[in-house]
Amino acid sequence: MCLPAAAVAIGQFVLGAVSSIAQYQQEQAAATYEEQLRQQDYQVRQRQAEYEYGIQRQQYEASQKAYNDRIEANRAAADRGYRREQMLLAEKKAEAAQRAQDLFIEKIQSQGTVLSSGRTGKSIALLTSDAEREYGRDLANLGTNLGYASQSYNLNVQDIYSEAESQNNIAASQRMFEPTKAYVQPPAAVMRPSGVGLALGIGQAALGAAGTYGALKAPSGGNLGGSAFRMDTADTLGEAGRNLSSNPLKTSLSSFRIGG
Repeated sequence: MCLPAAAVAIGQFVLGAVSSIAQYQQEQAAATYEEQLRQQDYQVRQRQAEYEYGIQRQQYEASQKAYNDRIEANRAAADRGYRREQMLLAEKKAEAAQRAQDLFIEKIQSQGTVLSSGRTGKSIALLTSDAEREYGRDLANLGTNLGYASQSYNLNVQDIYSEAESQNNIAASQRMFEPTKAYVQPPAAVMRPSGVGLALGIGQAALGAAGTYGALKAPSGGNLGGSAFRMDTADTLGEAGRNLSSNPLKTSLSSFRIGG
């Protein structure tokens, strides 16, 4: 056995293994840091979405109140218009009724005047008939005018209703739609280094160390025919392991943690 060759091989293995473990831990730390950044960004976006939703909710509630107030104002205005038109029509009906009563009294008075004149015969009948016809004509005109008043009432009421509906539609068009909370996409998963890669790195370090040991080991006296550089990998690693405890380059890997 050549002790210097084993020491070199062990040192090479230790350096290779340490390098693989350090790279693995560095990649793990980078992945953990990236996860923390993504989680922080996700929380910030969640708080921003909550804040914006709260503002939109306040605006919606204010818009809904303004809409309800506008609808109530339109209803009250329409009711006032309906009552005004009803009062006007009631006044016209009362005036017509009073006028009809006056016409009836005028007819009776006219007929009484004719009868008290002392006339007789057909002239009396004609005069009383004239008063009756005049009364009927005036009464018909009165009914026609009352019919016009009723038609005007219906048209005005329809206009009031249409105006109220138009104002309600305007209020509805200005009303804000009820907001919904925005969906915040969770952070994507971060790719972490694989333990298989670490094992392969350590394995490659072991194979390299075995090759170095085989290349540096002095050939035996009975093997000079060209096989001086042949080696058995298992024997080499076994011998390297046995010399690890007594070699000045002894290194412990137990301080390196493998995992996320």
